Amino acid sequence: MVENKNKKEKSVKMEDTKHGSNAFPIASYRYNGKNFTKLLYAHWHTEVEVLCFEKGRFILNIETAPLVVESPAMLLIPSKMVHSISLPGDAVESAIVFNAEIMRFAYYDKLQSNLYDYLYSTIRRTPFIVKPEYDGYTKILEDFEYIRDNCKTKDLKAQFNVKIKILDLFMEFERSGIFKNLELNTPFEKIRQEKLKELLEWIHDHHSGPLSISDASKRMNFSEAYFCRFFKKAMNMSFTEYVNDYRLQMAADDILRGEKQITEVASDHGFDNESYFFRLFKKKYGITPLKYRQN
Repeated sequence: MVENKNKKEKSVKMEDTKHGSNAFPIASYRYNGKNFTKLLYAHWHTEVEVLCFEKGRFILNIETAPLVVESPAMLLIPSKMVHSISLPGDAVESAIVFNAEIMRFAYYDKLQSNLYDYLYSTIRRTPFIVKPEYDGYTKILEDFEYIRDNCKTKDLKAQFNVKIKILDLFMEFERSGIFKNLELNTPFEKIRQEKLKELLEWIHDHHSGPLSISDASKRMNFSEAYFCRFFKKAMNMSFTEYVNDYRLQMAADDILRGEKQITEVASDHGFDNESYFFRLFKKKYGITPLKYRQN
């Protein structure tokens, strides 16, 4: 999981960030809360992701389904699962993202087969959350923290230890019954999820121009009323809120680069009304765009 500014705008289709190296494809990320909420936009990647929620209340969307997670907790996101997350201002959260092939043995065994069925299957997988009440939580947390803190090492022996810890981590997941957590997806639901992916890509690609509920609903072949209900349930915010929030994030990145006047940045990211842009920006970030650039 990485912040949107490190990805292309079309990353809702597939995140293009490289996690780790070719020889050791694993990376870790950490978020320490600021004084405003951070939204990591809907995206997917072929790597597996394990999240550790240390402090705060988190709102996620996993394959269009809203999910609220109260810390402390751990969450496993399999390969190619579309997800987004809202990180509150007081939040502390970290993640490890890695190519699951790092765990694969040369010879077949049933447990490994079950593991990869879960991580790679196109069948819908119910999000797997581990809370402290689970008797293996302490071990899972210890393994996670070791992997997170040591995965950037260049030492080959240390990298081997990280691999062992990944196997330990997934052994605890297996003990919890995670690999049985599969649910068949209906053809209608699959089509809806693909349409949503395409719609989000369309929003990201065209956020600098006019975007309307009417145009968006037509792309989904939904009535406007049904589209509004569907989008809010899937993304945990209205269509207008999502578009404005995405525009603000893109504008904030441009403001920090310092290459353009703030009014030009606002216009470039779909805000024709300057006062509306300044009002929304201050509401989201708690300061004016100029102070945001200075600070």
